[in-house]
Amino acid sequence: MIYQKHLLKIFFLSLILTSTATQSLAQTRYITDQFEVTMRSGTSTSNSIISMLESGQEVTLIEEDVATQYSLVETDNGKQGYVLSRFLVDLPAARDRLARLQVKSDDLQSTIGELQQELDNYRNIKQNDNQQISSLQSNLDRTEKDLADLKLATSDTVSVINQNKNLQIRIGELVEEQKRLSEENARYKDSTAMDWFIRGAAVSLIAFLLGILVTRIRWRKQDSWGSY
Repeated sequence: MIYQKHLLKIFFLSLILTSTATQSLAQTRYITDQFEVTMRSGTSTSNSIISMLESGQEVTLIEEDVATQYSLVETDNGKQGYVLSRFLVDLPAARDRLARLQVKSDDLQSTIGELQQELDNYRNIKQNDNQQISSLQSNLDRTEKDLADLKLATSDTVSVINQNKNLQIRIGELVEEQKRLSEENARYKDSTAMDWFIRGAAVSLIAFLLGILVTRIRWRKQDSWGSY
């Protein structure tokens, strides 16, 4: 249906043109979407066929005869002849355009595939980077926790060391105090022993003196009794 409308449009445009003079155009045209089109030596079917033009073949439009509805064209190899104007179109044949579009589509699909692959690679790299960042963050958190524990342990250790130093100082003081008390106790013992020795000697001396005194008293009593 679209093809028929296209041909009718070309036909009506040809009827509107009233000039019988040929026009020098030298424009690019394409053989319409037919299998083959005859290129003749003149502007009627009585002229001999020079060549058969394939659908979609590119030709150069030299001039167009509106009255006969034939156009003089030249192929890419330099051969000139007449073809019916209705078989010339401004665009390549739909089949050729479809083939070209298919090639472009394939190229675009390939490009899209490559871009998708690159995108997937970038996503994988990003995911790996995120995993590495997460791992590094976890290691950092553990390191910070270990550092905090170490600081706490170090603080406790310093406190214990300071306490040990204070205890050592206190022990030294107690040792000195013990030595002093021991010396005082030794001196006290010596003094007490001396006191007891003196007291014992005094008691012995008193007892000795009392013994002598008692003996003398007895002797005196005996002498007194003897004089009677």
